[in-house]
Amino acid sequence: MTNKQNTKGFKTLWMRFNADSSDKHQLFFKEHSVRNQEPEYPRNKTLFVLNIPPYATTDCLKHAFIKLCGDVHFIKFTKAKGFKTAYIVFQKESSLDKALELSEDCVITLNSNENKCRTGLRKWCKEYNDSLCDEQKTKKEIEEYLTLYDKQIEDRIAKEQNVEEDDEGWVTISGGKKRGQFAPSRKESTIGKVQQKEEQRKKKKQLLNFYTFQIREEKKQNIVELRKKFELDKKRLQELKLKRTFKPF
Repeated sequence: MTNKQNTKGFKTLWMRFNADSSDKHQLFFKEHSVRNQEPEYPRNKTLFVLNIPPYATTDCLKHAFIKLCGDVHFIKFTKAKGFKTAYIVFQKESSLDKALELSEDCVITLNSNENKCRTGLRKWCKEYNDSLCDEQKTKKEIEEYLTLYDKQIEDRIAKEQNVEEDDEGWVTISGGKKRGQFAPSRKESTIGKVQQKEEQRKKKKQLLNFYTFQIREEKKQNIVELRKKFELDKKRLQELKLKRTFKPF
């Protein structure tokens, strides 16, 4: 049973499973109007309903309110165990006005010849059958997708290959990227390292001392540097000998 304090400001109506049911269930409803109105539930078109029994489905509830008030855009149940809460969004504002004017003695019948409300095993069987995919429909969707994908690949290859033919009949084909053409863009740090390695590789390929006289001058320069180093080492060795205190000879 819903708390009376929580139903303040709500109107009521009755719901029964079928016309032969002696038991009725009371619903509480009001216009959904809050300060931060969600776009999904527009103002002046949304009805907020409480205490809906678990066996009520969106299709049954939608059919019942269409019959009483007018076209319903959609119905959405909130996640809850047991009795449910629903947002009923109408197509027109006049339909919400009709719903708010419903009498307290009004009774909604869910299961009828026009509207079947399945419960128990029949409900589970219908939900299972609805969850199954149509083999022919699925096959057709797959074929259409593959056809579209093949066409996109052909168009992309055609754009990457520019074919030119000169006056003599020669054909020049300039291909695009081959390896890594679909790779993601690199970071700036990675690009910097690649550029640095490329510069080092280019320096190694540069032809230093290409002419013979340059090679000869470089050899002479190396010999001079080696002689200087030898004289310095010889001088340092003499200084170490003079500083030595122990002289066996």
